[in-house]
Amino acid sequence: MKPIRKSILFAAVLGLAVLPRAQAWGPEGHEIVAEIALRYLTPAARAAVDDVLGTYKLGDYDVASWPDTIRGDKEYAALYPRNGRWHYIDFDAGRWYDDDFKLETPKDGDDIVTQILRWRDNLKGGKLEGERRLDALRFLVHFVADVHQPMHCAFRYGDQGGNMLPVHSFTGKNYSFGPETEMDYPPSLHSTWDEYLVQELVAGRKTKEVSRALHKDITSDQVRLWMHDDVMNWAVDSYWIARKKAYRLTNGEKFPYKWARPGMDLTRENYIDAQVPIVAEQLRKAGVRLAGMLNSAFDPDWKEPQRESAKAAQEADAQKTK
Repeated sequence: MKPIRKSILFAAVLGLAVLPRAQAWGPEGHEIVAEIALRYLTPAARAAVDDVLGTYKLGDYDVASWPDTIRGDKEYAALYPRNGRWHYIDFDAGRWYDDDFKLETPKDGDDIVTQILRWRDNLKGGKLEGERRLDALRFLVHFVADVHQPMHCAFRYGDQGGNMLPVHSFTGKNYSFGPETEMDYPPSLHSTWDEYLVQELVAGRKTKEVSRALHKDITSDQVRLWMHDDVMNWAVDSYWIARKKAYRLTNGEKFPYKWARPGMDLTRENYIDAQVPIVAEQLRKAGVRLAGMLNSAFDPDWKEPQRESAKAAQEADAQKTK
């Protein structure tokens, strides 16, 4: 296992800035989600998607990661005001449980839940043409993946989804860096979920190979259970993963509230091995759900799978293992 140096060119593409929220999943994660989604599109939806994309492919950087590249761009700020806020939703993971504990979307609509439904409905209604239609598809593809990154749906004590919680080193089986490794931006808990855990999962393989492997583990019952457009439920799911898993070490201890560097040393034993399976599951869910949203947008004859039978089967299996 050798340390991996992050490319300066990649940083230049992203704008050389430390953003309020980092680029969820990174290009590899977004490409994997898109590749999984393609396997569940109806023929009509696939034809429509290909028509919108033209010479692009769904997992291309200029499609699946494009919404990250326009953040801070003046031209797109005028065209899509406050688009930087569309990548996440702020659910407070530091709140105590009480009678008033409720998760809901902000009223201004500048959140990832609202935007996923907005762009799906715009595509479904045929309200957009040309480049605007391509942009809508780009937003939908990207945000469906983003909402499954737990740190895009939670924060604690103003830490900006873990962006303010520093990570000193990351030592996995396949990916690592240390304090001497040159990085394009300071490592944090947020970037750990955006990129480092994904790199650990990818393990040097091509993204198509990873997407195939992840797809093989998806059952028909899971497809029926996951493929629905209750986007708020997706976000709440991610919130609880952040609260119960991402903000905790493997032994259950809460991630320290320390903003000062050097920060945490993350190892396979204290964090990484426990989180990689969660990353894999979230990418699977995102791919299946993206396919559902694209089918809904582009195929008028498509019907959402019935979830009840899949849920009943899961509950029956759970009872057998008790």
